[in-house]
Amino acid sequence: MLNEELYEQLEREFTRCRIGEEVEDILLELAEALGDMGVMGKEISVKEQAGRGRLEARGICEEGEEGEAPSVYIRTLTVNGKEFEIEDYLL
Repeated sequence: MLNEELYEQLEREFTRCRIGEEVEDILLELAEALGDMGVMGKEISVKEQAGRGRLEARGICEEGEEGEAPSVYIRTLTVNGKEFEIEDYLL
């Protein structure tokens, strides 16, 4: 779970980069993109553009229980070269 201080830092950075989406929406979108890659057990990254922000999420996907979707753990989110430690499961 993101703590309030980190969430506010991300909100400020998103505003500065003119990213109109909410922090949770961006993180979930990036987590889904990591999960869609289908690579399990290895650190991977995904890059996207939002507003004037270049986003990169680094994380790990883990196999879900039988019949469940994989879990996605995001380690870091980089916004225009500025790195934020997320360290949370988002899916």
